[in-house]
Amino acid sequence: MAAKATSSIQVITRVSRLLDTIAAHDEPVSLKTLAHTTSLHPSTAFRILASLIEHGFVERSSTGHYQLGVRLFQLSHCIHHRFDLRHETRPILERPHEPPAGKVSG
Repeated sequence: MAAKATSSIQVITRVSRLLDTIAAHDEPVSLKTLAHTTSLHPSTAFRILASLIEHGFVERSSTGHYQLGVRLFQLSHCIHHRFDLRHETRPILERPHEPPAGKVSG
């Protein structure tokens, strides 16, 4: 049973690396680049990407390259509605400001 748990964590790590790599590129990314950058075997990267495509997290362009899918946008939209920036930053903004330590030369 421990091996199953470890492989599940490994898959999540691999998914995260693939999504981060795709997100770091402005243009769709080739399988070769994804496999090289993430240090995954191309067949492993391909299988994970196929599953991500099935769930809408990744899309495949007309050139066969990979880009982030609309499902990630939909999920981020859910977070946006729950996240109140003013509420989250108020404690930081209301903290008393302290003068810088030491002498400031100018």
